[in-house]
Amino acid sequence: MDPHRRFGQVGISEHRPGPDAGGDRLRSRRVLREREHAGREGRGERGNRLSHGGNPIGCETFLRDVKSRRSFLRLASVGGAFAVAAARSAFGKKRTANPEASSASAPRIKPRALRPGDTVGLVAPASYTFDLWQLDDAAARVEALGLKPRFGKHVRGRRGFLSGTDDERLEDLHAMFADRSVSAIFALQGGYGTPRLLDRIDYELVRRNPKILLGYSDITGLHLAIGRRAGLVTFHGPNMVGSLPPRTLDLLKKALFVPEPIGEVTNPEEPDPLNVEFPLRTVSRGVARGRTAGGNLTLVSATMGTPYEIETKDRIVFLEDTGEAPYRIDRMLVQLRLAGKLQQAAGIVFGTCSDCGPGRSSFELTLSLSEVLEDQLGSLGKPVLAGLVFGHTKEKAILPIGVDAELDATARRVTITEAATLPAS
Repeated sequence: MDPHRRFGQVGISEHRPGPDAGGDRLRSRRVLREREHAGREGRGERGNRLSHGGNPIGCETFLRDVKSRRSFLRLASVGGAFAVAAARSAFGKKRTANPEASSASAPRIKPRALRPGDTVGLVAPASYTFDLWQLDDAAARVEALGLKPRFGKHVRGRRGFLSGTDDERLEDLHAMFADRSVSAIFALQGGYGTPRLLDRIDYELVRRNPKILLGYSDITGLHLAIGRRAGLVTFHGPNMVGSLPPRTLDLLKKALFVPEPIGEVTNPEEPDPLNVEFPLRTVSRGVARGRTAGGNLTLVSATMGTPYEIETKDRIVFLEDTGEAPYRIDRMLVQLRLAGKLQQAAGIVFGTCSDCGPGRSSFELTLSLSEVLEDQLGSLGKPVLAGLVFGHTKEKAILPIGVDAELDATARRVTITEAATLPAS
């Protein structure tokens, strides 16, 4: 990307009040394109200036491949940030003094299905977005769904590894829930940061304004907390910064626009039957029924012992991760087992766990991931299936969190049996 281009030339326009005014917007002016040029700008260029509203903003861009959440947090780059004074109103909610006092689960509510032309709020509640063209591409992905993108005011913020301060990220999230012209909220990306917000979210605001919330990875923190404290059914699916293959796009349209059960959740078709790329494996046989729960294993583990921890009793629990050595997967599963969470589940579905080999640790010659799953999940006496493609994979299944489902581990089949949305009004 030419560092001298101004925001307006890559899809960021100044806010102009109108009938659907609700904050600064980013509008896509081009379709997804080849990105071989993404890293050709010098990594050490300094002193380049961008301007927005007449205010100069320093910018230094490092574009690197993000293969996992861990490598992402190790990257050091400096991006341009809007110079915004965070609102200290209802959006700047203080931390809960006694979160344990309000940890009971809220009654379940469902969002309404989307209609073509609806507005989607794009937020960055965790780590920052590398560069402007990624935001432009994110807007194009929303438009490919037949929807209108509207970016949060602080999506270009930066504070260390975070997309702005906690106040700024919380303000964007609250603003999108409060804005009646916004029908859904999509996360730009994960990384790390949502756990810092959980004790400050206005869950009553969320409950009064139920709308689709979509994302994965670190967004699991929001799925867990909002599902438990607001009772909202949410969607584990793609973030808008990243790939959105045609199959995933079609699955997303079906899940978000059609107020009917998604039905069977399948892996992509195998291009070569003799070289299976997406194998499903029965770890423990049987059939289970219950509401869906789960997401990224690291976030599920990190929220244990808090008012936002996962509810697994009589649930079909979905777990996935990336870039974690088998011993770390084992450690997190042991934590869930010692807390009684695995034993309470009706059944468990484990994802593909990309890049979860032994790695270079001193434990590399001990157990494989399959052996860890056999040890920790196969001994539960419950249906367990491994290998479902969701989360940190190029292709992604869309999983509504909080609706009825059936797991037939013997037949290697997962079926969502309840609609996750209400008919659009």
